Amino acid sequence: MKRFLTALLLPAILLFSGFSAFAAEEGGVKKGGRNGRLAKVAADATNQTLVNIGQVASWIYSDGKSANQPDGGSGLYFPRGNIVAAAIFQDGLVWGGKVNDGSDPAIRVGGQTFSIGTVPGAILSPGVAEDVNDLVNVDRVWRIRRDYATADLRQDAAELNVISSAAVTPAQIATVRQQYAADWRDWPARKGAPFYDAEGDGQYNPQFNADGSPKIFPEADEPGIAGADQVVWLVANDLSASAVQTMYGSPSIGLEMQATLWAYRRSDALGNIIFKQFRVIYKGTATTPANATIDSMYFCQWSDPDLGAAGDDFVGCDTSLSLGYVYNSVSTDGNYAQVGLPPPASGYDFFAGPLVPDPDGEAIFGLKRRPGFRNLPMTSFAYFAAGQTDSDPTRGGDYNGTLQWWNLLRGFRPRPENPAQPWTDPTSGNAITKYRVPGDPVSGAGWIDSNPGDRRLLLSSGPFTMALGDTQEVVVAVLAALGSDRLSSISVLKFTDRFAQEAFDNLFELPKPPQPPVLSATEFNGQILLNWGENPAEVAKTEGVVDKGYAFQGYNIYQLPSAGAALNQGIKLATFDLVDEVTTIAQETFDQGSGLVLELPVQIGKNSGVQRTFVIERDRFREKPLVNGQTYFFAVTAYNYNDSEGLTTKTLESSPAVATVVPQTTKPGVRYQVARGDTLSSTHVSGISDGSVTPVIVDPSKTLDATYEVTFDENGHWKLVNVTSGQELLADQSNQSGDNNYLITEGLQVIVAGPPLAGLDFHVDNNNNRWVTGGNHGGEIFFGGVFLGANFNGSNMAAANYRNVRVEFFAKESFTDLNGNGRYDIGEPYQLPAGAGQTANLYSGFALNAFTGQTVVPFRAFDIEVDPPRQLDIVIRDRDGNGQWDLHKLYADDDPNRVNINNGDFQFNYVYILDTDYDPNRWNPTAGGQDFMVSHLSDGGPVQWNLWLDQRGTAEPLGAAFSMELIAPNVNTATDKFTFTSKAPVNSVEMAKADLAMVNVFPNPYRGFNRAEANRFSRFVTFSHLPERATIRIFTLAGVLVRTIIKDDERQFINWDLQNERNLPAASGVYLAHIEFPDLNEVKILKLAIVREEQFLRNF
Repeated sequence: MKRFLTALLLPAILLFSGFSAFAAEEGGVKKGGRNGRLAKVAADATNQTLVNIGQVASWIYSDGKSANQPDGGSGLYFPRGNIVAAAIFQDGLVWGGKVNDGSDPAIRVGGQTFSIGTVPGAILSPGVAEDVNDLVNVDRVWRIRRDYATADLRQDAAELNVISSAAVTPAQIATVRQQYAADWRDWPARKGAPFYDAEGDGQYNPQFNADGSPKIFPEADEPGIAGADQVVWLVANDLSASAVQTMYGSPSIGLEMQATLWAYRRSDALGNIIFKQFRVIYKGTATTPANATIDSMYFCQWSDPDLGAAGDDFVGCDTSLSLGYVYNSVSTDGNYAQVGLPPPASGYDFFAGPLVPDPDGEAIFGLKRRPGFRNLPMTSFAYFAAGQTDSDPTRGGDYNGTLQWWNLLRGFRPRPENPAQPWTDPTSGNAITKYRVPGDPVSGAGWIDSNPGDRRLLLSSGPFTMALGDTQEVVVAVLAALGSDRLSSISVLKFTDRFAQEAFDNLFELPKPPQPPVLSATEFNGQILLNWGENPAEVAKTEGVVDKGYAFQGYNIYQLPSAGAALNQGIKLATFDLVDEVTTIAQETFDQGSGLVLELPVQIGKNSGVQRTFVIERDRFREKPLVNGQTYFFAVTAYNYNDSEGLTTKTLESSPAVATVVPQTTKPGVRYQVARGDTLSSTHVSGISDGSVTPVIVDPSKTLDATYEVTFDENGHWKLVNVTSGQELLADQSNQSGDNNYLITEGLQVIVAGPPLAGLDFHVDNNNNRWVTGGNHGGEIFFGGVFLGANFNGSNMAAANYRNVRVEFFAKESFTDLNGNGRYDIGEPYQLPAGAGQTANLYSGFALNAFTGQTVVPFRAFDIEVDPPRQLDIVIRDRDGNGQWDLHKLYADDDPNRVNINNGDFQFNYVYILDTDYDPNRWNPTAGGQDFMVSHLSDGGPVQWNLWLDQRGTAEPLGAAFSMELIAPNVNTATDKFTFTSKAPVNSVEMAKADLAMVNVFPNPYRGFNRAEANRFSRFVTFSHLPERATIRIFTLAGVLVRTIIKDDERQFINWDLQNERNLPAASGVYLAHIEFPDLNEVKILKLAIVREEQFLRNF
């Protein structure tokens, strides 16, 4: 389990939170100590300890008291390490019910609140408990962590001694380490403490290495539960009359409480939780009769939360999560402000309530699933404030306190004791409710807390019944979370709770493999079609779920020797995986050859692409073609992958979806009108896209007489509708790649393809005059120099609005020879003939206020899909700042033709051709136009094309005129519609009668065995090519009826087990099979020979 939990690497959610203390009970006085006495504050006190390996730290005592510091202050801290940051003053488990044991009063309560009604020790027999004065074996709390021998225990020692870490001495650290070792050695498994049993003998036998460190499971027995990093265990009972009487005036019931607390050393949500498993056993008092019961029993998680400062708290509950919680009423808490934190939230959740019978249910009990039961949720939530009308039940031995608790457990107000008064919701017309303040403080909806103060909160669950000897269990978690403020802390707390509940519901065996695919199989003549792509919702569950960082990666197809065979008994036929960087996945696994745990390839992908059908024509076990009438077993699995570093488990494979199949010809009377692999013709009835729709026949047995329609939305997603039935078969489909990764429906795989959103092509007129080239800058066309706007650095253009554009390039009229070499070099000023080019707006970079002016560029741009062509605006990125557009060029320092402007750097003079009508000042912010960068930086702006051009070889820049057309893709848009029709199989009585000629029996003759027989006790022959209904009568040649077989199903086959009507083996000989076909009014007679094998006694 350690390995499982190591692999549970979710994206780290550092939900640091905090806790603080100082709560007040009646009269505002805090009470501390165990049963009225202060506990010793020292690490060597074995009757008290801390659960403190995660972000939450909490005190726990041998008598069951918890979350209270030994000196009486708040005792649950969050984040750990800040004693001022405490969230809970004290908490405990309370129980109550009607005890039918012949003693009065019947209504009794017990457990732990401000008074502790339990004492250390197990109940040995009714009324007899362990000696509470035994400090070694009874008055003790046991605490373990598997890394205690090497862990840094300084902070642990500081917290146990309630001192700063700086004040901790080596001796104190050694004491803590020694106690861990002693608790590991003395782990009270015989009393009920959980452990991993490596030997399987039910006995706890720890083993230690030479250095004193413990050997870990599975090498040796290990104390622990659920793969936790720290576990605490104690046992207490209510047989002390003085303790339970002092609490609320009740007599003892005779209950033993075993408490297991565990936590995880993690940075994610599990690190913010302490789990508490309370196992309560009804063992009875000295006078409890054997037929004693407890009716209407309830458990309650009671808490006095003091979130930082005690007087500014609110509480709430979430009934859907069985969560009760505390949060701050104001934005700042005095205690948490001292450590620079906003107020966290803290709470409790019933992860598994008491067990009650439910024939259709499944419960979790002892971290195992229990069918026939269910776990009760939180059945009521209450809170009250100290000193107010609804306040703490009366303590000090007053039996009214018991009656008040009895009301609270059942979801009523504590007072009056009788008759019980319900809680009412003031936001719902004072409707009666068992759940106080169930609203949402984050949104402000519903009934939420008001009038802040010192709170108590109670989560109850029941009722249930216990008989003497029964065991009940409840698993509660205390959790904490820190958001950016008091309300976001609630949201983070609920997230933490959901995550933890999922982990618990999965019995902490996480992560999970993908869901197995939903597999169907169609049997053809000598072929089998496996299909797991027919159900979009189920495909999404398999492929679309990312579980704790594990994402779908591929499918495996196997042939198995039997339906229940393990995958390693089968033969892998194919793998279809995502096209990505992941192919072979290796991880630690057991190597059967060496008997060692080695890192071995466990998944071998080939970037083949995902497909969801597979046709099988060959038996890989026998390396022969599939045989009609023979039974085969094939399976499909899905596997996932997590590429996070440090994972032991990188991939998990689902359990197999198994198909048991029999190759066969079509059913009698049935003819397919299409063949598997055929393509149907489609018609592009509207729109101008260059896309296509290709319907491929996957399963001719499932096709329909129907017309289909494929349409698109504005986002380019498409849907498939059966126009004949009106049913939408596929919706919101995005794949237009033309690969095999398409879903299957009604026997069809509809492959919708469209050109990608990229430049499609270019054409140049007067190519000999061309002086520009692309320069391999990554563009889709023109040698990498031209980009569709969306693919450069963004455009807000809809895919359907890109246009074919003509760019007309002009020759210069003159230039300024800056380097004096007598020819034009890139970067030198140039002049164009009058009327040539067009005005463009210059921007120095991708920032606001980057406009630098205007220039006339040596080209024009036109949208040529309209008549007359529409001239378009042009924007230039003039990075070098020379006030003109230049080809892409960087001069070397020693280049004799170097143009010394901007250090000879004329790179990145990008051209933006915009989808706006030409207006020289539209993008000139100094002339009242728009700042292009405002648009470009927000959503890309209306960019049709981008040009990033270089000099073509030695051609003179701006040396001649030419033009170039840029061809945009015609993608599928909302105006495009495709239709096609399919044909269903045909079936007729006449063809069915004709097919009766194929009705046969095999093997014939039967010579002692049939290769399809699984063992020597399974003997049979098979009748084939049968219609749905048939009656087969087997006669001897003398006319004696041997056996009658009635067939009434869709299969073509039925077996005769070679036995007579009395289930005795039929003798060797020749038989006549008289076969009636009632739906066809036909009869056929077959002759069958049987040669029985010689029988030898194997046992005598």
